[in-house]
Amino acid sequence: MMLTTREAAPYLDRYLAHHRWEVKSEPFRHVVARDVFTEDCYSRLAAAFRSTLASVIHRGYLEDHDIHGTTLGPKHAEMFAPLLSRAWHDLLASTLGVSATGHVLAGIHHHLAGSSGGFPHNDLNSGWFAGKPGIGEVTFSSPSLLDYTSGQVLSQELRADEFVHTVRAVAMIFYLCNPEWQPGDGGTTALYRSAKDDVDRPVLEVPPINNSLLAFECTPESFHGFRSNTTSERNSIVLWLHRPLEYVINRWGQDAIVPYGLRPGQG
Repeated sequence: MMLTTREAAPYLDRYLAHHRWEVKSEPFRHVVARDVFTEDCYSRLAAAFRSTLASVIHRGYLEDHDIHGTTLGPKHAEMFAPLLSRAWHDLLASTLGVSATGHVLAGIHHHLAGSSGGFPHNDLNSGWFAGKPGIGEVTFSSPSLLDYTSGQVLSQELRADEFVHTVRAVAMIFYLCNPEWQPGDGGTTALYRSAKDDVDRPVLEVPPINNSLLAFECTPESFHGFRSNTTSERNSIVLWLHRPLEYVINRWGQDAIVPYGLRPGQG
């Protein structure tokens, strides 16, 4: 199945290359798109990625995932336009058929060559935010106020009635600033049928080709993982949309939400 981005908000017209986005059903429903943005837009995003990475490469390290990176927020919105906009949020949500809340977690990821591979996981995790977005706006995670993964309050400025407990609804990976990819290079995003699948035997792999993206709804079945990059670095911008906690509990049950630090089925 193919989708066109012609129906995107007029704001996006200046950025999108308007190629078709392909919707695939195996091993779970996901979208793959190539040549997503115009050459000018991609070049600007690549420059923004490099400059942001240069400022954090020696201190922004996610040890559990063998990733260098940092969280993106309001101060990055213009340089990374349109990825941090409400229009982009709504395009992803409508493409995946998800009703999202406007809460966004975004970041840059940099895997050095030879980084450790991941494991099948589904991204069906909680996310805590400080407040709700206004009409036509997004609300980003606020690391100085509230811990995104636990809801721990980090500032006395935040009132209890301002906490918003959500669950990830859509995951997106946009690939950029990568050397030309060849089969055997690794660094792919692998898709699986279950958490028990052999990490080295995925159903499908999405290569890290520049100006392309992978997006999918976060469900109990959206198992994916990073394949070790054997020859060169891998770079991407990651982004998650969110939906109400109550929706997820009603649809799949409380136990479907995976606690951070655990794999699906652990608890």
